[in-house]
Amino acid sequence: MRDPSKPSSIPSLLPFVVMAVLLLVIFLGFALFPRFKTMMTQQDCVASGRTDCTSPP
Repeated sequence: MRDPSKPSSIPSLLPFVVMAVLLLVIFLGFALFPRFKTMMTQQDCVASGRTDCTSPP
C-alpha cells in the first residue's frame, strides 16, 4: 500500500483536465458562433415576414 504521508510522485492530472476542457469549450464556441449567427439571421428574416431570405450555405 502507498504511504499517505509521502507526497505522490505523479502530479495530479485534474488541473490539466480542467484546462483542456475549458480550452475545448472556448474553441468550440469560436468555431460554432458563425453558424449560429447565420441561423439566427435567417430566423430573424423569416420571422419578420420577408420572403426574399436567402438560405444559409
